[in-house]
Amino acid sequence: MRVGGSKGPWSFVLVVSVVSLATAIAQAPSTVLDGVYTHEQAQRGEAVYSTSCIGCHEGQDADGPELMGRAFLDRWREDKLEPLFTFIKTTMPGNNPGSLDERAYTDIIAFILEENGLPAGERELSPDMIGRIQLVGTAGPQPLSNLTIVRAVGCLDQEANNTWALVKATTPRPVRARIVEGTTPEELNVSAAQPLGTERFPLLSVTQRAASYTGHKVQVKGVLTRQNTLERINVMSLESVSPTCAA
Repeated sequence: MRVGGSKGPWSFVLVVSVVSLATAIAQAPSTVLDGVYTHEQAQRGEAVYSTSCIGCHEGQDADGPELMGRAFLDRWREDKLEPLFTFIKTTMPGNNPGSLDERAYTDIIAFILEENGLPAGERELSPDMIGRIQLVGTAGPQPLSNLTIVRAVGCLDQEANNTWALVKATTPRPVRARIVEGTTPEELNVSAAQPLGTERFPLLSVTQRAASYTGHKVQVKGVLTRQNTLERINVMSLESVSPTCAA
């Protein structure tokens, strides 16, 4: 029985597979500016939108928000496509949420991207790509808009004159849910597992209950306010996710 010697063709196949996978990952689109849908897919999405969505979003009796323009992009940008996709999939059409198949919802996303001036490409957008692609505006990644409702994780620190700050904080992410003042166990579990960051944000409107979490790792939701270069978070919700704040 031969123990040493050549490892045969399987080693070559494995190496080629690993290299191919690494190349595919490197070439995968990272933002919507990379052409993540096709024009034909956007046309399909427009047909679905015209049949199932237009009544609520356009016309004299429309009560749904506009899906094009700066206000729409400001609500959803600087995050993956997944929150927008999930929101549409679970709440639309308004009279029968979730009634379309995943391909139809993905086609609607393609239509929305095209209508907002984001470029088409050679490959169709698929549901498995939704969680990997960042939604940005036509100018590329930008700071969050002033007064955006955000979520951040960090350590609650009491500072001079009975003021508070979130230190070792993560970069704030926009809150997409309609109800933002509360939280869910699932959300707290995600925040508990999230690594600490390097940022610092003064906190406003910290309640006495929230102050009892000094030194804890906490999840903060609130309104991001920007004055010149200083960013603060006006707290709407503050919950402990760990009694210690070790890195």
